[in-house]
Amino acid sequence: MGLVNSFINQIGRELGRDAYRTINSRQRGRLQQKIADAEEPIYTQVLNFELLADDEQTFRHLANLVEKAEHVDPEDFKWQELFNELDNKIDFCKANLTQKYQGPLEKLDVLNARNYKAIKAKHIAYIDAVISHFDDNETKLAERNLGIACLATLIGLRPSYMREQHIYTVINILYLAMLGLIFFLGITTYNNPKDFSGNLPIETSRDLAIVQSTGITTMGIAIFFYLLYLGRGVTKILTYKKEIQNNIQSKIKFEAYKFELLK
Repeated sequence: MGLVNSFINQIGRELGRDAYRTINSRQRGRLQQKIADAEEPIYTQVLNFELLADDEQTFRHLANLVEKAEHVDPEDFKWQELFNELDNKIDFCKANLTQKYQGPLEKLDVLNARNYKAIKAKHIAYIDAVISHFDDNETKLAERNLGIACLATLIGLRPSYMREQHIYTVINILYLAMLGLIFFLGITTYNNPKDFSGNLPIETSRDLAIVQSTGITTMGIAIFFYLLYLGRGVTKILTYKKEIQNNIQSKIKFEAYKFELLK
Protein backbone atom coordinates (compact mmCIF):
# COMPACT_ATOMS: atom_id res chain seq x y z
CA MET A 1 0.00 0.00 0.00
CA GLY A 2 3.03 2.30 -0.22
CA LEU A 3 1.82 3.81 -3.49
CA VAL A 4 -1.63 4.49 -2.05
CA ASN A 5 -0.34 6.11 1.13
CA SER A 6 2.00 8.39 -0.80
CA PHE A 7 -0.81 9.76 -2.93
CA ILE A 8 -3.85 9.68 -0.61
CA ASN A 9 -3.02 11.85 2.40
CA GLN A 10 -5.75 14.41 2.87
CA ILE A 11 -4.61 15.45 6.34
CA GLY A 12 -1.18 16.37 5.03
CA ARG A 13 -2.71 18.43 2.23
CA GLU A 14 -4.93 20.33 4.66
CA LEU A 15 -2.00 21.08 6.95
CA GLY A 16 0.01 22.32 3.98
CA ARG A 17 -2.86 24.51 2.85
CA ASP A 18 -3.21 26.04 6.31
CA ALA A 19 0.51 26.73 6.38
CA TYR A 20 0.29 28.64 3.11
CA ARG A 21 -2.65 30.69 4.34
CA THR A 22 -0.73 31.79 7.43
CA ILE A 23 1.70 33.77 5.27
CA ASN A 24 0.75 37.41 5.59
CA SER A 25 0.53 39.40 2.38
CA ARG A 26 2.83 42.01 3.93
CA GLN A 27 5.69 39.52 3.62
CA ARG A 28 5.55 39.62 -0.18
CA GLY A 29 8.15 42.35 -0.36
CA ARG A 30 10.68 40.05 1.25
CA LEU A 31 10.00 37.12 -1.11
CA GLN A 32 12.40 36.68 -3.98
CA GLN A 33 11.19 37.71 -7.40
CA LYS A 34 11.88 34.40 -9.07
CA ILE A 35 10.03 32.13 -11.49
CA ALA A 36 11.01 28.46 -11.43
CA ASP A 37 13.36 27.29 -14.13
CA ALA A 38 11.25 26.16 -17.08
CA GLU A 39 13.57 23.20 -17.55
CA GLU A 40 12.67 21.80 -14.15
CA PRO A 41 9.90 19.17 -13.85
CA ILE A 42 6.44 20.71 -13.56
CA TYR A 43 6.04 19.30 -10.04
CA THR A 44 9.23 21.04 -8.91
CA GLN A 45 8.09 24.29 -10.49
CA VAL A 46 4.81 24.12 -8.58
CA LEU A 47 6.61 23.40 -5.32
CA ASN A 48 8.87 26.42 -5.92
CA PHE A 49 5.98 28.75 -6.76
CA GLU A 50 5.95 31.96 -4.74
CA LEU A 51 4.50 35.46 -4.82
CA LEU A 52 6.24 37.75 -7.32
CA ALA A 53 6.71 41.50 -7.55
CA ASP A 54 3.04 42.21 -8.32
CA ASP A 55 -0.26 40.38 -8.51
CA GLU A 56 -0.30 40.33 -12.32
CA GLN A 57 3.00 38.47 -12.57
CA THR A 58 1.98 36.08 -9.81
CA PHE A 59 -1.33 35.25 -11.47
CA ARG A 60 0.24 34.76 -14.92
CA HIS A 61 2.88 32.48 -13.45
CA LEU A 62 0.23 30.39 -11.68
CA ALA A 63 -1.96 30.26 -14.81
CA ASN A 64 1.04 29.06 -16.80
CA LEU A 65 1.64 26.24 -14.31
CA VAL A 66 -2.01 25.19 -14.48
CA GLU A 67 -1.78 25.11 -18.27
CA LYS A 68 1.38 22.99 -18.11
CA ALA A 69 -0.27 20.55 -15.73
CA GLU A 70 -2.90 19.86 -18.38
CA HIS A 71 -0.22 17.99 -20.35
CA VAL A 72 1.34 16.04 -17.49
CA ASP A 73 2.18 12.40 -18.23
CA PRO A 74 -0.69 10.26 -16.84
CA GLU A 75 1.85 7.48 -16.23
CA ASP A 76 3.69 9.70 -13.76
CA PHE A 77 2.66 8.59 -10.27
CA LYS A 78 3.17 12.12 -8.94
CA TRP A 79 0.27 13.45 -10.99
CA GLN A 80 -2.09 13.57 -8.01
CA GLU A 81 0.43 15.30 -5.78
CA LEU A 82 0.95 17.82 -8.58
CA PHE A 83 -2.73 18.77 -8.75
CA ASN A 84 -3.04 18.84 -4.97
CA GLU A 85 -0.11 21.26 -4.83
CA LEU A 86 -1.67 23.39 -7.56
CA ASP A 87 -4.88 23.45 -5.55
CA ASN A 88 -2.91 24.64 -2.54
CA LYS A 89 -1.19 27.36 -4.61
CA ILE A 90 -4.51 28.59 -5.99
CA ASP A 91 -5.96 28.81 -2.47
CA PHE A 92 -2.79 30.54 -1.36
CA CYS A 93 -3.19 33.17 -4.09
CA LYS A 94 -6.87 33.63 -3.25
CA ALA A 95 -5.79 34.54 0.25
CA ASN A 96 -3.03 36.91 -0.86
CA LEU A 97 -3.99 38.53 -4.19
CA THR A 98 -6.32 41.49 -4.46
CA GLN A 99 -10.05 41.28 -5.14
CA LYS A 100 -9.41 41.95 -8.83
CA TYR A 101 -7.98 38.44 -9.26
CA GLN A 102 -10.54 36.49 -7.23
CA GLY A 103 -12.76 35.86 -10.27
CA PRO A 104 -9.87 34.71 -12.51
CA LEU A 105 -8.55 32.55 -9.69
CA GLU A 106 -11.97 30.87 -9.37
CA LYS A 107 -11.87 30.09 -13.10
CA LEU A 108 -8.33 28.79 -12.69
CA ASP A 109 -9.56 26.59 -9.86
CA VAL A 110 -12.30 25.15 -12.09
CA LEU A 111 -9.80 24.56 -14.89
CA ASN A 112 -7.43 22.79 -12.51
CA ALA A 113 -10.27 20.56 -11.29
CA ARG A 114 -11.21 19.74 -14.90
CA ASN A 115 -7.59 18.92 -15.75
CA TYR A 116 -7.41 16.74 -12.64
CA LYS A 117 -10.40 14.69 -13.78
CA ALA A 118 -9.01 14.30 -17.29
CA ILE A 119 -5.57 13.16 -16.11
CA LYS A 120 -7.19 10.90 -13.51
CA ALA A 121 -9.21 9.14 -16.22
CA LYS A 122 -6.06 8.63 -18.31
CA HIS A 123 -4.13 7.43 -15.26
CA ILE A 124 -6.84 4.90 -14.37
CA ALA A 125 -6.73 3.62 -17.96
CA TYR A 126 -2.97 3.21 -17.56
CA ILE A 127 -3.45 1.33 -14.26
CA ASP A 128 -5.99 -0.93 -16.01
CA ALA A 129 -3.36 -1.71 -18.63
CA VAL A 130 -0.82 -2.53 -15.90
CA ILE A 131 -3.31 -4.82 -14.13
CA SER A 132 -4.10 -6.48 -17.45
CA HIS A 133 -0.39 -7.08 -17.94
CA PHE A 134 -0.21 -8.82 -14.55
CA ASP A 135 -3.29 -10.87 -15.47
CA ASP A 136 -1.57 -12.06 -18.65
CA ASN A 137 1.58 -12.88 -16.68
CA GLU A 138 -0.47 -14.79 -14.13
CA THR A 139 -2.06 -16.88 -16.89
CA LYS A 140 1.30 -17.65 -18.50
CA LEU A 141 3.00 -18.46 -15.20
CA ALA A 142 0.15 -20.74 -14.14
CA GLU A 143 0.67 -22.86 -17.26
CA ARG A 144 3.75 -24.43 -15.67
CA ASN A 145 3.20 -26.93 -12.85
CA LEU A 146 6.05 -26.78 -10.34
CA GLY A 147 5.74 -30.48 -9.51
CA ILE A 148 6.16 -31.46 -13.15
CA ALA A 149 9.04 -28.99 -13.40
CA CYS A 150 10.79 -30.86 -10.55
CA LEU A 151 10.30 -34.19 -12.31
CA ALA A 152 11.54 -32.70 -15.58
CA THR A 153 14.63 -31.47 -13.74
CA LEU A 154 15.56 -35.06 -12.86
CA ILE A 155 16.04 -35.95 -16.52
CA GLY A 156 17.31 -32.59 -17.82
CA LEU A 157 14.09 -31.41 -19.47
CA ARG A 158 13.31 -28.54 -17.10
CA PRO A 159 14.48 -25.75 -19.48
CA SER A 160 12.16 -26.96 -22.25
CA TYR A 161 9.23 -27.34 -19.86
CA MET A 162 9.85 -23.88 -18.40
CA ARG A 163 10.11 -22.44 -21.93
CA GLU A 164 13.75 -21.52 -21.69
CA GLN A 165 16.14 -21.78 -24.62
CA HIS A 166 16.34 -25.34 -25.98
CA ILE A 167 20.13 -25.21 -25.96
CA TYR A 168 19.97 -25.45 -22.16
CA THR A 169 18.02 -28.68 -22.43
CA VAL A 170 20.65 -30.09 -24.79
CA ILE A 171 23.42 -29.06 -22.39
CA ASN A 172 21.57 -30.60 -19.44
CA ILE A 173 21.02 -33.91 -21.25
CA LEU A 174 24.66 -34.11 -22.32
CA TYR A 175 25.75 -33.25 -18.79
CA LEU A 176 23.53 -35.95 -17.28
CA ALA A 177 24.67 -38.46 -19.90
CA MET A 178 28.28 -37.78 -18.93
CA LEU A 179 27.48 -38.18 -15.24
CA GLY A 180 25.58 -41.37 -16.00
CA LEU A 181 28.59 -42.76 -17.86
CA ILE A 182 30.91 -41.83 -14.98
CA PHE A 183 28.54 -43.47 -12.48
CA PHE A 184 28.26 -46.58 -14.66
CA LEU A 185 32.04 -46.89 -14.87
CA GLY A 186 32.29 -46.47 -11.12
CA ILE A 187 29.69 -49.11 -10.26
CA THR A 188 31.13 -51.50 -12.85
CA THR A 189 34.61 -51.05 -11.41
CA TYR A 190 33.26 -51.69 -7.94
CA ASN A 191 31.40 -54.85 -8.96
CA ASN A 192 34.12 -56.20 -11.28
CA PRO A 193 37.45 -54.94 -9.96
CA LYS A 194 39.45 -57.59 -11.81
CA ASP A 195 38.04 -56.67 -15.22
CA PHE A 196 38.39 -52.91 -14.70
CA SER A 197 41.66 -52.68 -12.84
CA GLY A 198 43.56 -51.53 -15.90
CA ASN A 199 47.31 -52.01 -15.39
CA LEU A 200 46.98 -52.20 -11.61
CA PRO A 201 48.15 -55.50 -10.12
CA ILE A 202 45.34 -57.66 -8.70
CA GLU A 203 47.13 -60.18 -6.53
CA THR A 204 45.74 -59.70 -3.04
CA SER A 205 42.44 -58.74 -1.44
CA ARG A 206 43.98 -55.38 -0.60
CA ASP A 207 44.56 -54.74 -4.32
CA LEU A 208 40.93 -55.54 -5.01
CA ALA A 209 39.84 -53.19 -2.23
CA ILE A 210 41.87 -50.34 -3.72
CA VAL A 211 40.24 -50.84 -7.13
CA GLN A 212 36.80 -51.04 -5.53
CA SER A 213 37.46 -47.83 -3.59
CA THR A 214 38.32 -46.18 -6.88
CA GLY A 215 34.94 -47.29 -8.20
CA ILE A 216 33.20 -45.90 -5.09
CA THR A 217 35.04 -42.58 -5.48
CA THR A 218 34.00 -42.38 -9.12
CA MET A 219 30.35 -43.02 -8.20
CA GLY A 220 30.62 -40.41 -5.44
CA ILE A 221 31.89 -37.79 -7.89
CA ALA A 222 29.01 -38.49 -10.26
CA ILE A 223 26.46 -38.32 -7.45
CA PHE A 224 27.97 -35.09 -6.07
CA PHE A 225 27.76 -33.27 -9.40
CA TYR A 226 24.27 -34.64 -10.01
CA LEU A 227 23.17 -33.22 -6.66
CA LEU A 228 24.71 -29.87 -7.62
CA TYR A 229 22.74 -30.02 -10.85
CA LEU A 230 19.52 -30.77 -8.94
CA GLY A 231 20.25 -27.93 -6.52
CA ARG A 232 20.61 -25.48 -9.38
CA GLY A 233 17.38 -26.74 -10.91
CA VAL A 234 15.49 -26.39 -7.62
CA THR A 235 16.86 -22.85 -7.24
CA LYS A 236 15.47 -21.92 -10.66
CA ILE A 237 12.11 -23.45 -9.80
CA LEU A 238 11.98 -21.51 -6.52
CA THR A 239 12.86 -18.34 -8.45
CA TYR A 240 9.96 -19.09 -10.80
CA LYS A 241 7.68 -19.59 -7.77
CA LYS A 242 8.83 -16.25 -6.35
CA GLU A 243 8.08 -14.62 -9.70
CA ILE A 244 4.53 -15.97 -9.46
CA GLN A 245 4.15 -14.57 -5.94
CA ASN A 246 5.62 -11.19 -6.89
CA ASN A 247 3.26 -10.97 -9.85
CA ILE A 248 0.26 -11.67 -7.62
CA GLN A 249 1.39 -9.18 -4.95
CA SER A 250 2.03 -6.46 -7.54
CA LYS A 251 -1.37 -7.01 -9.08
CA ILE A 252 -3.04 -6.77 -5.65
CA LYS A 253 -1.20 -3.51 -4.89
CA PHE A 254 -2.27 -1.92 -8.17
CA GLU A 255 -5.86 -3.11 -7.69
CA ALA A 256 -5.87 -1.56 -4.21
CA TYR A 257 -4.38 1.65 -5.61
CA LYS A 258 -7.09 1.79 -8.28
CA PHE A 259 -9.76 1.17 -5.65
CA GLU A 260 -8.49 4.19 -3.67
CA LEU A 261 -8.54 6.33 -6.83
CA LEU A 262 -12.14 5.40 -7.56
CA LYS A 263 -13.41 6.29 -4.08
